[in-house]
Amino acid sequence: GIPGAGERRGCEWALELGLIMACPEKRLSLFSSLTPEILARADRLHQRHLIQVTLEDSDHLLIHLLAGDGNNEVEVRLRGGHTRVDRLRVNGLDLKLEEQAAARQPEFVFDESAYDPGHWPALIEALYGDRELRTLVSQAIAYNMAAALHGRRYLGEGDDNRLENLVMGAIYARMNGDPIPVMSCAGSGNKGLTCMIPVTAWARERVMGEEAEIRAVLLSIFLTTLITSRFGEVSSVCGAQYAAGAGVIGGLLQLKRHLDLFDGAYNNFVAAIGGGFCDGAKGSCSMRGGGAVTMALQAIDHAENGFVVSGRDGFLGNSFRETLNHLVRYNPIIARFERETIRILQEKDT
Repeated sequence: GIPGAGERRGCEWALELGLIMACPEKRLSLFSSLTPEILARADRLHQRHLIQVTLEDSDHLLIHLLAGDGNNEVEVRLRGGHTRVDRLRVNGLDLKLEEQAAARQPEFVFDESAYDPGHWPALIEALYGDRELRTLVSQAIAYNMAAALHGRRYLGEGDDNRLENLVMGAIYARMNGDPIPVMSCAGSGNKGLTCMIPVTAWARERVMGEEAEIRAVLLSIFLTTLITSRFGEVSSVCGAQYAAGAGVIGGLLQLKRHLDLFDGAYNNFVAAIGGGFCDGAKGSCSMRGGGAVTMALQAIDHAENGFVVSGRDGFLGNSFRETLNHLVRYNPIIARFERETIRILQEKDT
């Protein structure tokens, strides 16, 4: 969904609307300025069927655009991030880019201690001591809890306060194109919603206070980012499940003061959700996010009751680090699903 665009969905409509609006200074808030006049112009442009979309193989996010009218041609390439332009050519001539525009996000490598739950309490203490970061996380929580409240309108007659349902409603609203701001995590709004909402709601149900809430969300964000760094921001596996779901486990165990159970709970979790691949950003991502929270809660519950699956089972390892290393080895293989997904989408009536 595209905010403010009604039933106009998908990358072709996004391209057409962006072309007509021509206000790159708004960055990822581009569609906040949609008007009926712009939508009418986009409808007329869309009827001309001028856009072709193809898939390019890349290990990182890549958007490569070519536009021409027969006399002039413009080429723009974004690589490593949704707003990072690293090539701009007009009629074959390179135009100089500002350093900030051309800069790619630096690679960040976590050291060995990042994978050891025993080191996480000290890490969270250090992060919590950063006042600017603490303020940013507090703002992120406010945005995403407001999105959870907004998303309740899409839920049925059941208990809309259940943690998984709060996540489902928020993700569905976002994917539906509702004009709600959300705070992303590790390059994804859905990961941000999944890793923050259930941890925050659980803490608030028990009136644990803002300090405990922020510390737990910090750990959830850290784990989501750590796991995303292994698969990549744009990966073939579902980040809301693999990364943010694990973040939920860490955040809740932080609140329960039981981080010693993380390795076992993580194996329980991955044994249940392993194999989930990403088939694009859309409304059904709400089921993935909700399912991740459900399985995270069950994984913790089983670990607290003494049931932990064996590290000898299937692709599991004997620690968080070892299991994650095994999972990452599947990523290039699961990537083969993407081309088939594109074919399925292209065969659908649009």
